Amino acid sequence: MDIRNTILSQNELSLLEDTIIKYGKIVSFGQLKEAIGSKYSLEEVRNKISLLSKKGWLIRLKRGLYVVITDISTLGFNDVSEYIISQALNKDSYISFENALQYYSMFDQMLISVDAITDKRARKYQIKNMQYRFSHIKKELYFGFTQVQVNGKTVNMAEREKALLDMLYFRSYTLNASVVLEKIGEYQHNIDFKKLKEYAKRYSLRIVREIGFLLDRLNIETEDLYQSTNVKENSYSKMAANADTFDAKWRLYYDSNLT
Repeated sequence: MDIRNTILSQNELSLLEDTIIKYGKIVSFGQLKEAIGSKYSLEEVRNKISLLSKKGWLIRLKRGLYVVITDISTLGFNDVSEYIISQALNKDSYISFENALQYYSMFDQMLISVDAITDKRARKYQIKNMQYRFSHIKKELYFGFTQVQVNGKTVNMAEREKALLDMLYFRSYTLNASVVLEKIGEYQHNIDFKKLKEYAKRYSLRIVREIGFLLDRLNIETEDLYQSTNVKENSYSKMAANADTFDAKWRLYYDSNLT
């Protein structure tokens, strides 16, 4: 972007500063309209917002929602947490999967998406180089998250145990199961196994079988989970499409290459 086109007038600078002070860095069209002032018509407000967007000082997240930029050297929103952006895109959601594990320092690989769970409609947003994905879950499984503070903003974050179960629930393939197995094994001292097993019972029988099987491989007690569920019924589950080995205790087919 031509740096000459990014220069703010004093009025524009004051407008953005006042907006951030009053509303923060993520603002709605209505908040911008209020900050600009009632003396301007709706068309004039839209024109001013459009101009600030073209200059790079406002970045549109979705219709009626913007990020206010504070660092002209990047013309991006590196100073705004992706967790906060995700929560702003869908207030009825919680961060889960690897993103939640990363928040708890249980996952250190670079992520190119922010994955969240919602009991509303599934949606995807592509904003700059990051994709924000919202997977739909039925209302009875919309639980197991807590509110955390990120840069002064409240974000719904899955608990460690819920993030691991969500990964199994939404992703049926061996590599994903291997990641879950690895994280449980590596961070046993951070996981509440009583909670993990209680949460698993609220999912389908497939998830009970899968988490029980994985815990057995790590020599973690599962007898309470096994006895309190109906895993012994005359049925079976498959951990992945290529599952080729049968575990008789949990009546579960799994991939023999699972590591």
